[in-house]
Amino acid sequence: MDLGSPTSYLSLETGTPVYSADEQELGKVDEVRAAPDLDIFDGIGIDGGSPGKRFVGAEHVEEIFERGVRLNLSAADAASLPATR
Repeated sequence: MDLGSPTSYLSLETGTPVYSADEQELGKVDEVRAAPDLDIFDGIGIDGGSPGKRFVGAEHVEEIFERGVRLNLSAADAASLPATR
């Protein structure tokens, strides 16, 4: 899977695909929760259709690339992430 070059949360865009550690697409970035002026990255919201929107804390975001985000969770573990509105 070619996700492009590594980048940071500062350039992460909504609609970017999010993948589990076992390379399953979980959905797309719906929001980036951060305080850039304080250099704090809290995590991302993902919209995966069913079961809906989920929040991924920064501790589970393994790497951010130009064309994708990779988590340090398996698809099964990611299914238990907290739902958001």
